[in-house]
Amino acid sequence: MISSCYKLTYDPAGTPVVILDYGDRIGDELEYALAKTVEVISLVDAAAPFIRVGKNAATSFSIMRAVDSPTDHEARAAILNSIVDAQTATKKPLKIEVLGYTDGRYWQFANATITTHKAKRYLETPKARWQRTTDVVATVLSYSPPP
Repeated sequence: MISSCYKLTYDPAGTPVVILDYGDRIGDELEYALAKTVEVISLVDAAAPFIRVGKNAATSFSIMRAVDSPTDHEARAAILNSIVDAQTATKKPLKIEVLGYTDGRYWQFANATITTHKAKRYLETPKARWQRTTDVVATVLSYSPPP
C-alpha cells in the first residue's frame, strides 16, 4: 500500500464528494488510460488503410483504496453503503489536485462516472479493514493554471 498524492473531488461545484484524498491508502499509483475513437478504412488499390481519428476520447482508471473501520460490523456496513453511493453516481465533473501544489492549480474532467465498484472485507488484518475498488470513465480533461 502507498499513500495517495491525489485529491479527487466528484461534482466540485455542486455537492462535492471527495472520492480520494491525500494520504489515503491505495493499492498502487493511479494509471490513466486514454482511448480515442479511430476508424480504419480499407482503400481499394492502396498500400495501407486510411485511419480517421475522431474527436472523441475517454480516459479510464481504477482507484483501489483501503479503509479502516472501528469494528467488524461497521466495516461490513461501510461496504454496503459504498455500493449504495456508487450506484447513484451520475456523470459529473471530476476535479484532480496533486499533492505539493499549493497555488490553486488543478485538472478537471468535464464528465466522469463510476462504471464498476467492488468492495470486500479483509479478514487477515488485525483492524476492521475493507477495500473498495472503483473504476472511473471520464472525458474532456482540462488544466486550470494557478490564479
